[in-house]
Amino acid sequence: MDERHWIQAIQKGDKHYLQDIAGKYYDDIFRFCAFQTGGREDAYDLTQETFLRFIRYVEGYHDRNLKGYLLTIAMNVCRNYLNEKGREAERRFCAGRSSDDSFGGEREPGPAADVPDEWRRDLPEQSCPERQVIEADVHHRLMQALKQLPEIQREAILLHYLYEMKYREIETMTGVSVSTVKSRVRQGMEKLQNLLRREDFLD
Repeated sequence: MDERHWIQAIQKGDKHYLQDIAGKYYDDIFRFCAFQTGGREDAYDLTQETFLRFIRYVEGYHDRNLKGYLLTIAMNVCRNYLNEKGREAERRFCAGRSSDDSFGGEREPGPAADVPDEWRRDLPEQSCPERQVIEADVHHRLMQALKQLPEIQREAILLHYLYEMKYREIETMTGVSVSTVKSRVRQGMEKLQNLLRREDFLD
């Protein structure tokens, strides 16, 4: 049964196929949320919220691109989360909290903590612990660099390069023109490359 029939069955009351949709797209949504937030715990919560919202509004679903639709929900969920996190940081700062605990006193996770096991499935078999540490560090540094980009540029880069979405598809998801999407990707990549060069990540 294809996705269109899954949706039709769900809209008729057969919620069984929600598990099939979640099973097919969970990793994609989790990776997107992890790149947006930089942490597994937040990504887990936001992924759950994404699928809960999909279930809530599935009756009105008429899109032909289910993956794009779920990513659109995830994008909005992450935006809301990051905006609220920023407001919370501002409130704490204004209340006289030190910068060290402006985000709840959480410590910056180490390299390995930022790399979900699911992300390693497409990597070649690791030959030694040293190789694992190096690859975990690569992911960590990339995620830290991405976190420094403006949210709209980070979104555009993730959608275009990580999920191989066309500019026209991103236009539909974000509500901005193709030229704006291209500009966000180009400017974001320039900033990302500069950030990585500064850390000697790129030659």
